[in-house]
Amino acid sequence: MKLRMGAGCLLLSLGAIIATTSYAQGTDDNASVTAQLNDAKPTVAKIKKDAIQMEGYGQNGGLSWQTHTAALEKIKADVNLLQQNIRGLQSHRTTASPWQQEAIDRITGYANDLATNMNATIDRLSKSKTRPTNPPYPAYLKANTRIVTDLADEIDATIDYGQNKSTLDSLGQQIDSSTK
Repeated sequence: MKLRMGAGCLLLSLGAIIATTSYAQGTDDNASVTAQLNDAKPTVAKIKKDAIQMEGYGQNGGLSWQTHTAALEKIKADVNLLQQNIRGLQSHRTTASPWQQEAIDRITGYANDLATNMNATIDRLSKSKTRPTNPPYPAYLKANTRIVTDLADEIDATIDYGQNKSTLDSLGQQIDSSTK
């Protein structure tokens, strides 16, 4: 019984400390960063769906190189659209909070890796038109899927963190106002 009460008091105290600390840091968060991330989500989801489909193409020897090229060009157009969104996200970096700046840097890194690997995939296909499913082409397709999955996960985690942080900020503000 005493152990439960002690643990409860500890959790309550810890919650108050975290909430108060979060509240102090949360005032610097930039809502435009979250808006940009939410705007990027549909494009990233489309790229991910197409990348998974392309990975399957890499295992199917019956498709022509023209089919591969058309699918890759479609993904490349979406990656270019994503890059525009990332530039918009970066334009908010200087007014973002420190944790948002770190998230922007991570997300930008994934987006740049995706663009680089997409170009390498297209280049690899152009060099092996007679056998589009031969190595290392399937490895490039698999890497595209992995990178876009990591990018989607990072965007989701950043949005979730921001929402959770906002909730804690609000709770911290309520605790602060109730103790005055």
